[in-house]
Amino acid sequence: MMKITTVSELRSAYCEKHPDGHFFDADTLKFFGERFSEMRLLKKKETITDYLGKEHSCYVLSSVQRRPMGRPRRTYHYFDEATLENIDS
Repeated sequence: MMKITTVSELRSAYCEKHPDGHFFDADTLKFFGERFSEMRLLKKKETITDYLGKEHSCYVLSSVQRRPMGRPRRTYHYFDEATLENIDS
């Protein structure tokens, strides 16, 4: 398994494993008010439990969402270490 240490590596690996995925598409980022240049990959992985109760060891992507008429807010996205699926908890 490849060790991912940067946001660019995560995006490349995600796009390779999920060619039809849209998480890092420019239109998707624009919709959520996020910028790729402001994303940071946290060094420590976290164990996340999804809505079905299954645990995942995840990379944690930190981002700032800027919504119209609202204040910017920090948000975290979790990607399964093995599958790189975006995990909703």
